[in-house]
Amino acid sequence: MTAIGLVSPKHAPGTTTAAVALALAAGDGALVVEADAAGGDIAARAGLPLEPGLLTMAAAGRHGGSAASLRPQCLPSGVDAVVAPTSPDQAAAALGAIADRLVSATRHRDVVCVDCGRWSPVTAVPVVLAACDVIVVVTDPTVAGIEHVRCRLDAISAIGPPVTVLLVGDRPYGAGEVEDAVGVPVAGALVVDPRGAASVYAGPPRLAGKSQLCRSARPVIDRLAQLAARTEVSA
Repeated sequence: MTAIGLVSPKHAPGTTTAAVALALAAGDGALVVEADAAGGDIAARAGLPLEPGLLTMAAAGRHGGSAASLRPQCLPSGVDAVVAPTSPDQAAAALGAIADRLVSATRHRDVVCVDCGRWSPVTAVPVVLAACDVIVVVTDPTVAGIEHVRCRLDAISAIGPPVTVLLVGDRPYGAGEVEDAVGVPVAGALVVDPRGAASVYAGPPRLAGKSQLCRSARPVIDRLAQLAARTEVSA
């Protein structure tokens, strides 16, 4: 099992869409978990109810130390997802209640993409990321995006798992230039594909799987799995 924690340094360059696209590219057995303390987007974009989801898990595991029972829904695109409430207050409370057990509840899945939203050291996000096998910092390859990554890398790297960068788009700077600037590997770049982005939520599965976005996500998910595997061997 590979748990991939995705986080953005400041603004939202498409972290949730990246998480869903990576899970779709990973194929059967993959799962997306919304763990964004600012509130979830998947339910609204995919036309799903808010429960079962993160709120249901939090209610079932509200007693510290009890197991968190996984409650995913299936998106129209075919991806399984644990959706978070749209309300920031509800999302933060639910996440805080089960952050230490959230990733362990998914360990029977082959690939889990955990959307942690915007980086914040004062929420439960670091707790969730610490349980992942690799941390992916999602950004656009602009001067501002790169600088926001640089300013937060020390804090994110201190969490423990290996850190890599995922680009949304390939302009104005490419992967090699971003690697040189931030000092950590770049896992790849996702194509900016608005139609594909809509399809990974709302389907249909065949259209979503053939989108430029999903095709660009396939080599990325392979690299992330390799990075997680190398880390396990070295440990």
